[in-house]
Amino acid sequence: MDLIASRLDQGLVRVNPSSVHGVFWLQTHFPSQEWDSLLSGQAAFGMDCIDDLITDARQAGLNVEWEASVPN
Repeated sequence: MDLIASRLDQGLVRVNPSSVHGVFWLQTHFPSQEWDSLLSGQAAFGMDCIDDLITDARQAGLNVEWEASVPN
């Protein structure tokens, strides 16, 4: 596994890198001033963008742990 996405509160998802590939991918997609938060699992993303983020990571060859849910 390279990235692990876990649901937090309403509409927020935390993304944690779990391999050097996950770390590198995050570093190539976000500015350096955000790396500390991203790499320590303190960054959260809204549901409106998480699917695009996960899709992009998977297209880059990363293994991502994420279970998408369908709204009721």
